[in-house]
Amino acid sequence: MPEAATMEPSAATAATATTDTPSLGWRAGLPDDLKQNPDLANFKTVGDFAKHALEVETKAKELETKLGDYIPKLPDDATDEERQLYFDALGRPEQASEYEFDGEDKNAPEWTGFWKEQFYGLGLTNAQAKQLSTAFNGQIQKMVDAHNAALKAEMSKAEQELKSKYGDKYDTNVELAKRMWQKHGKEDFDKVFADGTSANRFAMIDFLLTMAALTGEDTSPQAGLSRNASEAEAGFRYDKSPKPPAK
Repeated sequence: MPEAATMEPSAATAATATTDTPSLGWRAGLPDDLKQNPDLANFKTVGDFAKHALEVETKAKELETKLGDYIPKLPDDATDEERQLYFDALGRPEQASEYEFDGEDKNAPEWTGFWKEQFYGLGLTNAQAKQLSTAFNGQIQKMVDAHNAALKAEMSKAEQELKSKYGDKYDTNVELAKRMWQKHGKEDFDKVFADGTSANRFAMIDFLLTMAALTGEDTSPQAGLSRNASEAEAGFRYDKSPKPPAK
């Protein structure tokens, strides 16, 4: 009876090993600790791996740029030195004088300088400081305009009330009041009341006319001078000025 054919043990083992072990392909040239890396096994060729590596590098550079411009939040317990560094990183000018405001040439230097120092201390950027200055000045201007409009309306009202009181003798009586003030006062009437409110101005005119009527100076020359004295001697002639209407 013929003997059955047999395979040498060494040959069978080698065939089994060859069948069970997948080919490393391009990874065969890598160090031993990388040959079996499962992440690398996903790439079938060196070209696939190289393409992926370049894509990752591009994304890494983009993230690096974004992180380079990122400013972390300043902690509440930050030191003054840390705050200064933080404000500088945000884009604050190196010096307060470097801030630029619209229309600052029209403001007093001390006013502009004060606010530049304030904005610098707050750590504002030039753009932030400029925007805040514009808003602040705009609001101040609105308040000034409203105040001036109110004074103008007050003056118009007071003038109309006095005109209604004296009628067609208004201009003559105003001149009389001004001449009386100038004679017994120290300065020109308009100069004294140039910065006063309208109520004060016209109230004083009315007061002067009332006092002139009570003292008789609205119908007679200055005390101590005869009625025949010249106008130059008397200074002015009240006798030619009308009296205020009787109350």
